[in-house]
Amino acid sequence: MSAARTMPAEIMDNFQTVLRFFMNQKATIGYSFMALLTIGGERVFSMVSFQCPCNHDQNFAYGITFLLGPAAVLLVLGLFMNTRLWRLYTGCCLNPLKLCPRGNCLNCLCVFLSILSGACVAPIMWLSVALLNGTFYECAVSGLDDNVVVDLFCVNKTLKCREELAHVPCDRSKLTRDERMELLLMLRAQSQSLEHHSCGHREQEV
Repeated sequence: MSAARTMPAEIMDNFQTVLRFFMNQKATIGYSFMALLTIGGERVFSMVSFQCPCNHDQNFAYGITFLLGPAAVLLVLGLFMNTRLWRLYTGCCLNPLKLCPRGNCLNCLCVFLSILSGACVAPIMWLSVALLNGTFYECAVSGLDDNVVVDLFCVNKTLKCREELAHVPCDRSKLTRDERMELLLMLRAQSQSLEHHSCGHREQEV
C-alpha cells in the first residue's frame, strides 16, 4: 500500500524536475525555436516566393526587399509583442515621474535599449541565414551598375561579363557555364564574408 502511494509522489517529483529544467532553460529553448523558424522561413522564401527578375533595373530593389524587408517586419513584430515595451509606454504616459524622476530619462532609455536588443534577435538571425544562403544578395548586387562593383566581379574578363552580370542569378545568361558558376561563387562568397564579418563585429561588441 505504501509503495502504491509513493509511486505518484515519485512521478510528481520527476515531473517537477523536468518542468524546472525547462523553465530555467526557457530562453535557450525560445532562441532555438526562433532559429528553426527563421531557417525554415528563409528556405520557403528562397524556394517558393523569390524569383530574381535578372535585369539591371529591378535586381537590386527586388533582392534588397527580400533581404531587409522580413528583418524589418520581424523587428516591428518583436517590439509590438513585447510586454515590457507596453508597460514602459503606459508607465511613461500615466506616470512619467515614476520612470523619469526629476526629468532624468536615463532609466527609460536603459529599459528601451534592453527591449530593442531583445527585439533585434530575430532580425539578426534572418540576416545571418539569408546572407549565408546568398540568394537575395546575389540578386541585389548583380543589378548594381556601379563601376566599382562591376569591376570587382568582371576584372580581366570580356565586355560580355559586364553586360550579363545581371542575368547571372538566372539561367538566361549568355555566359558559359563555367563563367556563370565562377561569378555565382564570387557573389556567394562575398555574401557569406559579409555575414561572418558582421558576426565577428557583434562578438567583439559583446
